[in-house]
Amino acid sequence: MHKIQFLIVALFFTTISLANEIEKNKILNLMVDHNYELKKVDYGALDNYFTFPFTFNDIEKTLDAINQKELKKVFKKLHRKLPKDHSHRDWKKMDVKLLNDNIALVNTMFSRFNKKGEIYFTGAEIYTFRKVNNNWKIFSITPYKPYNYFEFD
Repeated sequence: MHKIQFLIVALFFTTISLANEIEKNKILNLMVDHNYELKKVDYGALDNYFTFPFTFNDIEKTLDAINQKELKKVFKKLHRKLPKDHSHRDWKKMDVKLLNDNIALVNTMFSRFNKKGEIYFTGAEIYTFRKVNNNWKIFSITPYKPYNYFEFD
């Protein structure tokens, strides 16, 4: 009888662990897709990645948006701060922490590249996700210094 109980408990924890890994992979895939979407200056599909209210928590101030129109303004404002020869950014590291069934954190490190393909900036950001209608959506981004990057346990 104890062997059956142990097997049931082991199967239960394996199923939960597998479900968590699937959710983490969904989030990581969304991060990759979101990064490619940011290359488009018109920001047409932002509603696929974000939920509202949204906040971008910069060091000096917080930029917020309560709808897609305001979100586009936030990203246009951030894009204007980039150098003229900015080309794209690529992820260096990403680590996901599921806080519960509906909230997750993604700790990221990224590099920005110029049109020559050279790295001109390395940064780090925490993305906060909420599950909306069974889809993960970003509701907050907080940049920080990359030397403080950490991985979730």
